[in-house]
Amino acid sequence: MAKKAHAAPGRPGRAAAKTGRRARAIAAASTVAVALIAATGTAVGAVGQGGTAGSGAPKRIGAAPRVPAGATMTGATASGTRLHLSVNLAPRDPQALADFVTAVSTPGNAQYHRYLAKGQFAAVFGPTRATIAGVSRALKAAGLSPGKVSPDGLSIPVTATAAQASHAFGTGFRNVRLKDGTTDYLNTSAPSLPADVASAVTGIVGLSSINTVSSHHSAVRRASRNGSAAAVSGRGSRTVTPHTYTPALCADFTGSGLTDGTDYYSPGKLAGAYGMTSSATAGAGQTVAVFELENVDDGSIAAYQSCVGTSTSVSHVYVDTTAGAGAPATDGSVGVESALDIEDLIGLVPGAAVIDYQGPDAASATDQNVLDVYQRMVTDDQAQVISTSWGECEAVESSATANAENTVFAEAAAQGQSVVAASGDDGSSDCYRATGSTAKAVDDPASQPYVTGVGGTTMTTSGSTTTQTTWGNASGGTGGGVSSRWAPVVYQGGVATTTKRAVPDVSALADPADGYPVYYQDDSQSSSPVPGLVGGTSGAAPTWAAAIVQANAGTACQTNGPVGFLNNALYKAARSSYPTNFWDVTSGNNSVYATGYTAAAGYDEVTGLGSPKEAGLTAALCAAKGTAATGASTFHPLSSPKRLLDTRNGTGWGLSSIPATKPLVAGGTAPVKIEGAGGIPSSGVTAVVLNLTVTGTTGAGSVIAWADGTSKPSTSNLNWTGASQTVAASATVKVAGDGVVDLYTSSTTHLIADVQGYYTSGTTGSKYTALAPARLLDTRSKVGISTTSKISNAVISLKVRGHGGVPTAASSVVLNLTATQTVGGGYLEAYPEGATRPTASNVNWSATGTTIPNLVVVPIGSDGNVSIYVHGTSHVIADVSGYFSTSGSAFDTVTPLRLLDTRQTTALGSGKTLALQISGRDGIPSTGVKAVVLTVTVTGTTGSGYLSAWADGGSRPTASNLNWASGKTIANQVMVPVGSDGKVDFYTSSTTNVLADVAGYIG
Repeated sequence: MAKKAHAAPGRPGRAAAKTGRRARAIAAASTVAVALIAATGTAVGAVGQGGTAGSGAPKRIGAAPRVPAGATMTGATASGTRLHLSVNLAPRDPQALADFVTAVSTPGNAQYHRYLAKGQFAAVFGPTRATIAGVSRALKAAGLSPGKVSPDGLSIPVTATAAQASHAFGTGFRNVRLKDGTTDYLNTSAPSLPADVASAVTGIVGLSSINTVSSHHSAVRRASRNGSAAAVSGRGSRTVTPHTYTPALCADFTGSGLTDGTDYYSPGKLAGAYGMTSSATAGAGQTVAVFELENVDDGSIAAYQSCVGTSTSVSHVYVDTTAGAGAPATDGSVGVESALDIEDLIGLVPGAAVIDYQGPDAASATDQNVLDVYQRMVTDDQAQVISTSWGECEAVESSATANAENTVFAEAAAQGQSVVAASGDDGSSDCYRATGSTAKAVDDPASQPYVTGVGGTTMTTSGSTTTQTTWGNASGGTGGGVSSRWAPVVYQGGVATTTKRAVPDVSALADPADGYPVYYQDDSQSSSPVPGLVGGTSGAAPTWAAAIVQANAGTACQTNGPVGFLNNALYKAARSSYPTNFWDVTSGNNSVYATGYTAAAGYDEVTGLGSPKEAGLTAALCAAKGTAATGASTFHPLSSPKRLLDTRNGTGWGLSSIPATKPLVAGGTAPVKIEGAGGIPSSGVTAVVLNLTVTGTTGAGSVIAWADGTSKPSTSNLNWTGASQTVAASATVKVAGDGVVDLYTSSTTHLIADVQGYYTSGTTGSKYTALAPARLLDTRSKVGISTTSKISNAVISLKVRGHGGVPTAASSVVLNLTATQTVGGGYLEAYPEGATRPTASNVNWSATGTTIPNLVVVPIGSDGNVSIYVHGTSHVIADVSGYFSTSGSAFDTVTPLRLLDTRQTTALGSGKTLALQISGRDGIPSTGVKAVVLTVTVTGTTGSGYLSAWADGGSRPTASNLNWASGKTIANQVMVPVGSDGKVDFYTSSTTNVLADVAGYIG
């Protein structure tokens, strides 16, 4: 059975040229086709530590492939059909790999641009030798002959018959006739392996031969005004006279009657539009690789070099094929994609070296062949930039292939390789040519999280004015939409507010009506290469690759390291200075087969962030490494809280010049700029004290806050239990070297972040003194006030200095504020007496009968008092736990860590006390710790109650830190003294589970 590479709509002849089915033998002439039915008890034993295969229940891996729309089963697959498979292994610690990629891609992280050296991946992140050996033994025990593991340790090749694979993996095989009449085979169930090795396997690629990989370019049009090829007469041979490099082209194009900048874009005109350099040495010292599934016509490449006046090095690496195998690049169809990719790069970065990685023809390539080529490009690690203009509909691709690709692209990111991919030419309906479906779908690998997806535009230059719109018309349009597979990615937070990864990330010229000049071979026209014009996102991808190559070759990247994984830096550049770094495309749509997406100001699922402005982008992508402030820190309160994020109105949300107003989606992350915002210094900040508020919640959920560019912790800072709630909690969050913190939510909600103060590594701020918790205010019982009535829309004047152990020298006070017995919705605001009441709240409630606490750090007014404004009606409680002054002790951050979770043991019973060890854990010193900053959460509450925290060895205070009603999950930050034995105590008045997450300590 043969594979086909699909042509975009309006490209007559190309599909027919490539779908002639060169039969892939699925049945040897002497083999009788028999049904291969999955055995119910595959004889594969467990792999023991001693190196023998024992018994073990098989475990299914992934899912069976879906039968494409319009396809029908046609019977059994021949038992002798040869399968080229790979058993793909997970990295030894997938989360550690993801964290490393984030670290090397985040300015300010200690590992920024400190990529793995060539050949290091296997030893650092690849599966262990024991894992590889265990999987290999299991395969041998199943009757297979596994080959040598790949250099990165991620895949074990296996060649087997369908009968052998059926027995080994517990799956049957059936033939399937596709809607175009061709026949392939697929496995009928997910493959299985012994349970003790199955967990190490991400998938088995090659069990299905269904593959719709295609290139993303248009049909070639003649380089002449009247439609006939310029300077071509009959089929005689012709030559292109070499000339010295200029950004323009030779007479084949300049004399064609077509206009540069209107009918096509020469390298010089294209570079000028995007602010790129035009010179014969642009990209010098860099290497860029292209992915191809067809032969390259070297004569066409040579003709282009003669026309442009370049001598770029172009070499070839053959993967699963050999030089000269496959269809020759002579029919005006085969070889056009490779010509476009390579020639576009030659024109824009002639000083770079180009490596063509070529697999089998797309007409016969399997998913395994595709994966092999990508893996070779990455394990060779010769190119700093990888460009691919081939892909397939995400919904058609198997999960095994997608997962294996994902790990390979993560490997590329860890090594500092940038990967760009065309987003497709079928608008919002990427599956149309594969299945006939007009439903919204996106293209792989452009949708992969570690790949930069590149969409397409239409561009016209008139004089000094260049305009750019979305490419989309009846003949094709830029691919784009929302992934059906990949979760929201951190780097798109606040920019692409979608429930999954959005595509594309960026865009460039793609419209064939004003596309790319190429030379290609068409024997029906000439025995020598002829000039033509071609478009598609296949041109946009190498254009972006060239932009990255130029950045890498520049002085800044030469000093600070190559760009590497692009997306983290791209979206940071958009948030910080969008108009400087990107050309926003604001008109047009990608409704080719059905209603798609429409371009708008800022990011959209049509052209992404837009096209490059090279000068600004280079500065952003090649920025010097920042330095994270560390060490003992002092506190700086703000006189009034400043709002850094409000997703309701776009404050701190979206691009620098185009705010967004959509909520943070479930699984989404909001990056919040701390340094340089809201009166906070632009450097030297170690941590920030935020008041986090969720409002308009859509269901139960939680918020996690952590330093950008570091691993998301398994902790939480704010929790809520249902829809339509407004809940607030204070959080002390470590700040990374890039001055940003990340906020993740597990369910869709609007999110607000108000800064109360910050810590710096200098000594100019104030230090903390912990106190035994004491109650300063309780409106229920005339504590700190002369009434027992609820407070309604009024200000409480709370005396602080000289009360509860707070001295007259105190500059700020730490209070635990609680609203209880509320009526309707409302909020509390705490601020220094005598100051203007802020617009930021500290405690929020949305229903009658609520009891909810929050920790606040409040500057003390000159009269020694703090004002508490009550909006709505509620009783109010205020407990003091410490204060800041010129004396006291400094604060140190730690990596957030869960120190306690009674759900793993036994709930804390009513009236019971639990002692928690603090000192000596998570980088906290074993001695000298005076207080600890914790987020304490109660969940699974069995009735109304409260929690008190204090230093172990001391007396339980009458003050509380958390208060709750039955069935609620409540979190609150506490700053609690630590006993001389390094412990703190928790007391609960009713049975509940208790969680404690540490953020830092005072010592």
